[in-house]
Amino acid sequence: MQVSQQHKTESAQALEAFLTLQRSKGLTKGTLHQYRIGLDGFEDWRQKPYEELTQLDMVKYVNILREGLVPTSVQLRLFPIKAFLRWYLSGGIQGGKLKGNYPDCVSEITIKKRMRTKPDVFITPEILEQYLGECRTLQQKVYFAILYDTGARRSEVLNLKIKDVQRDENGLCVELNGKTGYRKNWLHESIPLVMPYINSMSSNPNDWVFNTTYTKSQSERRSHSTIDSWSSRIVERLKKRGVISPNDKLRIHSFRHTKARNLKKLKWANDEINIWMGWSKNSNMATHYGQAREEDIVHRFREDTGREVQDETEEHRTCPVCQAVNGTITKFCGDCGNALRPEFAARRDQQMSVKVQAELYQARQLIKTIKSSKFLSEQLNL
Repeated sequence: MQVSQQHKTESAQALEAFLTLQRSKGLTKGTLHQYRIGLDGFEDWRQKPYEELTQLDMVKYVNILREGLVPTSVQLRLFPIKAFLRWYLSGGIQGGKLKGNYPDCVSEITIKKRMRTKPDVFITPEILEQYLGECRTLQQKVYFAILYDTGARRSEVLNLKIKDVQRDENGLCVELNGKTGYRKNWLHESIPLVMPYINSMSSNPNDWVFNTTYTKSQSERRSHSTIDSWSSRIVERLKKRGVISPNDKLRIHSFRHTKARNLKKLKWANDEINIWMGWSKNSNMATHYGQAREEDIVHRFREDTGREVQDETEEHRTCPVCQAVNGTITKFCGDCGNALRPEFAARRDQQMSVKVQAELYQARQLIKTIKSSKFLSEQLNL
């Protein structure tokens, strides 16, 4: 039986109603787009009213999909079709079900769960240091340092404007706008890179933080493809140097995975993590990121068998000169400029003792105090 024109019109209306309903349930634009692709393709193929579809019909359609698509894409096409048929055949606009059993025509068509794949690289401070060392510009370093510090989505960081970098009673922060709306993330690790970068930019609060420097207009934002290019080249160089293995998966999204996992290891509650990461109130993503990984199993095995366990817990670096607390990725103290590790001092050819650096720090503080006094400043012609 061919589908009548009237049925096609009613079907189109039903499809739009279904997508509108899904949108009201909080589905993102990207997910809705995938739903529409799957449903439109099904409508182009379908030759029967929904009520007359059989299991054999649906098996034939699945086989057609498998001829031209990889398994993951087949799953993406099938899921919205099954969901729509369940809703439509259980009442549709008059109260169709969004949950529950599927109708007979698709009940036996299972969507295979993804097989476990190698997880994203967990970005330790050591890997991050190497990663930032491969960045060619300060702008690149700042972008990836903020990603590591906040765990924000790549687009959220890319969309930052100068006015979004603020300082409040808790310190330096960035104001982000993502899928769940506005939120604020405070910075710590990335401050030594962020501050000089922001201070070197224009005073226009509406300029993009990550703008294109090769155009006349400083307000033109970097593109996602540019960020992808930065990342892929850095990862390629890290693999060549043996910092990470050739088969390791280190993506831009790995920074978000790492932050969520670090918060979980620090015993943050799930609802606290959801707020920081920009997930919905009832999201289970915090639980997902808290699941055990291979390195956790290795750690537990070595611990149980009495072997030496390398502690990968992040430790902040305390400056031996001024006692200021710095982030794990900081090489030089943000307050006094002291090298936080001997190898950093060697790289900068600073072989001075801690005592000498302490005296220099005291001298800088004295000069700062004198400059703050109008009388002394005038007397000393400063």
